Amino acid sequence: MRITIIFLLVLLGFTGQAQPQHGFWAFGFGAGIDLSSGTPVPITTPLSTDEGVASICDASGQLLFFTNGETVWDRNHAVMPNGSGLLGHFSTCQSALIVPFPDDPQRFYLFTAPSGAGIWSGQPNATYSIVDMNVNGGLGDVTTANVVLDGPVTEKLTATRHANGRDVWVLYHRWESDAYLAYLVTCQGVEGPVVSHVGRSLFANPDGSGDSYIGCMRLNRQGTRLAGAWTKTVAATPSDWLSRSYVDLLDFDNSSGLLSNPRTDSVGGSIQRFSQGYGVEFSPGGDVLYCSEGGLMNGIGYSTIRQYDLQAPDPMGTAIEVANEYLAFGTLQLAPDGRIYAARLNGTTHLSAISLPAVVGPGCGFVENAASTGSNASTWGLPNHWDTYPDQEPIDLIAWHDTFLCEVGEGVLVDATWTHPFHVPTYLWSTGETASSITVMEAGTYTVEVQLPCSTVVDTVVVRLGGTPFTLGADRDICDDAKVLLDVGEMTGEVLWSTGDTTRSITVEEAGTYTAWLTDSIGCTARSSVVVTVRNCQCPLFLPNAFTPNGDGINDDLLVGMDCTPTAFELELFDRWGHRVFHTDDPTFAWTGDGLPIGVFVFQLDYSWRAADGSRSVQRTGSVVLVR
Repeated sequence: MRITIIFLLVLLGFTGQAQPQHGFWAFGFGAGIDLSSGTPVPITTPLSTDEGVASICDASGQLLFFTNGETVWDRNHAVMPNGSGLLGHFSTCQSALIVPFPDDPQRFYLFTAPSGAGIWSGQPNATYSIVDMNVNGGLGDVTTANVVLDGPVTEKLTATRHANGRDVWVLYHRWESDAYLAYLVTCQGVEGPVVSHVGRSLFANPDGSGDSYIGCMRLNRQGTRLAGAWTKTVAATPSDWLSRSYVDLLDFDNSSGLLSNPRTDSVGGSIQRFSQGYGVEFSPGGDVLYCSEGGLMNGIGYSTIRQYDLQAPDPMGTAIEVANEYLAFGTLQLAPDGRIYAARLNGTTHLSAISLPAVVGPGCGFVENAASTGSNASTWGLPNHWDTYPDQEPIDLIAWHDTFLCEVGEGVLVDATWTHPFHVPTYLWSTGETASSITVMEAGTYTVEVQLPCSTVVDTVVVRLGGTPFTLGADRDICDDAKVLLDVGEMTGEVLWSTGDTTRSITVEEAGTYTAWLTDSIGCTARSSVVVTVRNCQCPLFLPNAFTPNGDGINDDLLVGMDCTPTAFELELFDRWGHRVFHTDDPTFAWTGDGLPIGVFVFQLDYSWRAADGSRSVQRTGSVVLVR
């Protein structure tokens, strides 16, 4: 019998980031919106910045702090103790990113990225600081500042959860390199990085041309894809430049931290179309990508938002413009209300939005004036929120290998091998075994505990037998002018008959053995057979299978009984050596055995009669036992 495996996941110690934690947005020149009511309401803050920002609230929606990567403000909009002089920059696409400690919801890592890979700001490094909300009367304090991770790096900074649902990957892109850096935030600190050398090297040339450090990077909420915007500029003449914007799409393995399979699309790059890539964002389901870019069209300011259908065979070949404006679009950010908001430049006091970001095509619903910022102007940046909305669904933490069998005796491998980039887990099965996999020999419930640093992952597998038995019923005996219906019944699955039919029932009229094979949803096959015997019901003939010519008056003669008068009749009997010992064409015969010894004699009988629909004939073979 085949077995099927059903999964039940229990994760200890995981707390999801809920929508209320991202209801406060501070950005631009004192601008902001409050999304806690579900409708954006304009607010005013002391933050004044050109580009990247980040903010965080607690689980009830109360503001904790916000930052532009240089300064941290508390919920009272006062600068937090030690909250100045951080190594982000007010003119960095993704200047800051906030990640909670996996084992302490009151402490946060504040990651920062430099401006211009350090070319303009003089500080080229990826860094992090620690904000502790347990101190300063609950208003928080920057207890650790500016821990250097790597450098020089570009202005790209994003994050997603590790496949274990607890730890967090934080990604940078190294400047003048093709290296993506993936750091893992665990209960033991910031570990890594895992380095992926993939895609294009971003660099600057002595003449100022090259690939730009500007542009955002984003991982989808499923942790499976990464998108990044960047720009290539080339000096066409001493006074003219050609600029082309690009958007990259890569696959991300949220177990190992590695990136692969880069794909690219681009626009611009001509005298008529000067373009620079900036914002990227995924739909909540991760199947639609949006990219903002801006620059000049025939010397006049021009900006677009492009959409990509990631379910298409060639996703980067599906680009369509869902919005275009002369006032530039900046960062794109998914919000708790399910919309993707777009920052606006040039003194604009509102945000634009994609209302239905999962819809492919113009039906995604671009709205120009989607949220007012009051009297304060928006600019390039919006909060860099990585744990997007709504709450993340539970993840099946263990990659069970679907090695199934239909015979229990052969066993099945249940593999719970868990790969972690920096730690080796330990295993404990409900059977007492401690290997990463076990061989299951019978049905039952099996549980494994996978011990990881600061957490225990528990997964349960229920093993059930496949190939459910069924029956076609008892053998059938039918008249030669009748038919019989054979049916597999109410059992579900794919059916194959020995006749080649694949229907759930067949109608037969010939003698023989009929077999049905029923294959269930997990590939297990059960079978049942039935024997159909056909007899003559219009002119039945009875020939006994034994007689005793011993003179006692009981079964002394071999003879036939018939319910009709045959038009032709012939009976032959043969001994075991094939010699004919008796022959007659008289249906009224009576044979006493002619003095032959006891034994088994084979017969062949042919007879015909006239039926209502014409002449009918039957040929029968069998054996007769002579007993004295």
